[in-house]
Amino acid sequence: MFLSFFKFLTVFIILLIIRGFTFAQMSYTKPITINRKQEISDIAYKLPYRGDNYKFYGTFSFHFFGKAFVNNKVYNSFTEAQHLSKQNIGSVEIRILKGSKKKSGYLNPYKYAICGYRIVFMTPMTKNGKPIKYYYRTGLFRFFFKFKKSGKAFYNHRICIDFETLAQYLLNLDDAAHFFDLKIKSVTIKKSFINLLYQTSKGEDLKKREIRFIKYLSPKMNRKYEELFLVEFE
Repeated sequence: MFLSFFKFLTVFIILLIIRGFTFAQMSYTKPITINRKQEISDIAYKLPYRGDNYKFYGTFSFHFFGKAFVNNKVYNSFTEAQHLSKQNIGSVEIRILKGSKKKSGYLNPYKYAICGYRIVFMTPMTKNGKPIKYYYRTGLFRFFFKFKKSGKAFYNHRICIDFETLAQYLLNLDDAAHFFDLKIKSVTIKKSFINLLYQTSKGEDLKKREIRFIKYLSPKMNRKYEELFLVEFE
């Protein structure tokens, strides 16, 4: 009788040990290590069509041609820059022309068209010293404007490139990029506008950042980047 009870107790203890071991294995959770330095993903992130202080100007680029994608770090940098812009450029609404395309939902940093590191913006403008919104809503009519080296429109001197806002926005983009271990690699804009940016109240800050401005453009490209500016990250 005692022997049978001892066998039963031994088997019971063994079963408890096995059950406990099995449960421990099934319920074990691997410790999560949080890496503050976010990795760059090759998944294509689509920029939102509009926000509180920005909107896509290129409707066809966004909806039909799919040129609205960036990588995760550029996406976060842009979002953070818009938050900063609410504080220091007021009511100005930034307009995006296009980002990168994608291929099967992914980006390729080695192919320019689908690299995910660049965003093309519309240059902000003022009319009588106030931010323009009307000319943003006229679609392609804006591209009929031509500007002098001073940044003023040829046929309407009340319209001018808003260099103060543009300089501050470039700083916002660079500040935001540094939050996510990026920086502005280069900015492409009309050559004569570069010195005008340096003459703004934020010009010295731009020089200190050592942001590279592309200075050698063909006449066609120089004309194109009156209404646009291209920002590339790295």
